[in-house]
Amino acid sequence: MDKDHTMEIDHDNQEPAVMLGFAEPIDLEENGPLTAQDFPSKIGGLPIWLNPEHIPESKDLTCGLCKQPMAFLLQLYSPEDHPAEAFHRMIYVFCCKTGTCHRLAPSDSFKVFRSQLGRFNPYYSPTANDDDPEEADVEEDPNWKPLESSKHAKTCFVCGLNAPKKCSKCREFFYCSEDHQMLHWTKGLHKTLCGKKPLNLDTKLASLSLLEKDVKKHHGDDENEDEDEEMEQPQIAPEDELTKEEKEYAGRLKIDFRLVERVARFPEFEVISEEEVVDEKAKEDGYDHESSGDEQEAEDGWEEKLKARRKKKTKGSGNKDDDVSDDLKGATNALVPVGDELYENTQTDIDRAFLTFQKRIALFPDQVLRYARVEYELENPEPLYVSDIGTPKPEDILPCPHCHKERSFEFQILPQLLNYMAIDHSRADALDFGTVLVYSCKDNCHVKGKHYLDELAIVQQFSEDGMQGKNMYTSDNVAVSPAK
Repeated sequence: MDKDHTMEIDHDNQEPAVMLGFAEPIDLEENGPLTAQDFPSKIGGLPIWLNPEHIPESKDLTCGLCKQPMAFLLQLYSPEDHPAEAFHRMIYVFCCKTGTCHRLAPSDSFKVFRSQLGRFNPYYSPTANDDDPEEADVEEDPNWKPLESSKHAKTCFVCGLNAPKKCSKCREFFYCSEDHQMLHWTKGLHKTLCGKKPLNLDTKLASLSLLEKDVKKHHGDDENEDEDEEMEQPQIAPEDELTKEEKEYAGRLKIDFRLVERVARFPEFEVISEEEVVDEKAKEDGYDHESSGDEQEAEDGWEEKLKARRKKKTKGSGNKDDDVSDDLKGATNALVPVGDELYENTQTDIDRAFLTFQKRIALFPDQVLRYARVEYELENPEPLYVSDIGTPKPEDILPCPHCHKERSFEFQILPQLLNYMAIDHSRADALDFGTVLVYSCKDNCHVKGKHYLDELAIVQQFSEDGMQGKNMYTSDNVAVSPAK
């Protein structure tokens, strides 16, 4: 079965599909940085705003305990077909970087926002992100142009939030707050670089960037391209186009960016998705729990599956490659061993939800996200809990504060993500969690004039042997089951 094969969904006996998210390095040399036009799903770095004209302010994203700006954790592009305003849809997750705040003030340590745009908007073509523009069922206006970038909101160099402040000396850098302006001045190199940029450097760098992209475009990746022809292509060496002073300044700018990145941001990764696969052999071995995965590995991510709702069908691929077999063979690479013998000997020490979590995750131990709100026609999906203690009750899933309608589970962040966050786990205040469950308005309500709508995060912690955890703290933004 090839990639373009389509199949009708049997809604009678099927649970919601689960898409797994994996953290992959961004190939800057091959593809360049991610942009808003890519509608990216990504982890860390700076947020890429779906709506570039309206961006959240730092006062809306400060930790309730330490009062410091939260760090951008991840964003997921998840377009939906209802209502029309959710044609483009992005979920943003922010969190405090200090683990102590998560333990002492869990209700104020995570925030989730939903941003969405209709097909017709000032920023993206009506056929943007369509695989086949001719089948988009809309006529593209040849005179349409996106909003000029000069009218986009300024973003903070440190965190990417709305930046009403700028350096009064060089007037080149913008900041969301005095805290981040001071951080750039002291932790970065701005104190030494401020006001010293060579004239016309921006213009030179921009033109060089275009030339490099043009060369790559001409070279392509065609393995059959004639070797002599390839040798004749112009080779652009940016360093030959810059003066010694310009090269030195450009190099220090890169160092400046990396220094601030290390202090204020999480490392950046792209989220690559594929459908969860639980085959019959895995089921026989006990490595499944109410499997919701189709038994054909999907090459399309959740974005494609969500867009496919508009056509009432799901795309998939029946190619089962060695990667799946390897993952199944390596199903003991979990947080703890999950062999039958250990299972029998530890039933009194480890709760059932924890063992189920271990066995299910072991099939694909590198997964960092589980996205489950894929098929509206099916019943509300359930997350994969890390413990029997602290699982949210129906009353904990607070309704949408904007339309007062039901929220449903959309995705969960797994503890494996912490391995990619450059966290020093030996520190007493290291960031830690069991799983973060994200619930969003089932109706994707649209509030005129409000560009970012609050959604709900529930944090569940692993508990120690005996599962003696007591209470789950809840609030509008977060709930957490403490580990005892």
